[in-house]
Amino acid sequence: MSLPDAPDTMRRRVLAAAGIGVATAMLQGRATAGSATIYAQTPIVTLEPDGVYASTSVVFALPVALEDALHRGIPLYFLTRLMVTQSRWWWFDASIGEGRQLTRLGYEPLLGKYRVVTGALRTTYASLDEALDQVQHVLRLKVADAHALKRGESYQVGGHFELDLSQLPRPFQLNVGSQSEWQIEADFPRAVFTWTPAPSTAPPA
Repeated sequence: MSLPDAPDTMRRRVLAAAGIGVATAMLQGRATAGSATIYAQTPIVTLEPDGVYASTSVVFALPVALEDALHRGIPLYFLTRLMVTQSRWWWFDASIGEGRQLTRLGYEPLLGKYRVVTGALRTTYASLDEALDQVQHVLRLKVADAHALKRGESYQVGGHFELDLSQLPRPFQLNVGSQSEWQIEADFPRAVFTWTPAPSTAPPA
């Protein structure tokens, strides 16, 4: 069975990003890894009675080497880490909470489909663009519990996105660890918030 032709991924993703419109202005963080440029959005913070949730996204084109590996049966794992910290003038920032999301992107050659797995969510897509759209978004990830926060005090949410090479088969890790196309990563700009949660709507016990 022949492999699918490798499309011009950079042109395709750039055109798609251009159609987003206002989203471009929101993507403030930027990191370059080899031929891939990654734009990381400042997290959007949501305060709930039980804690803090964050949503964010990244935009990048999948380098040809990674797309080729994907079509040859090597799944790719992308790790998002979002952390809540509090500034301390006398020492390092205090760590308040953290949320992680590991997303697996795979290709099923017999079906010609892409599969994305995030936790218990498993979704199949007909195109790589559709699959990448899920990979590149984090929605309502819990990053801190309410009991770890103090009302009226300020905190920051930041974090990191990367292609997790540790999830690759061991022999493959040794071959690609030093190749720039496989170094996909970016830091999220920090978002500042004050802990003023809405009152709980749960009925009294």
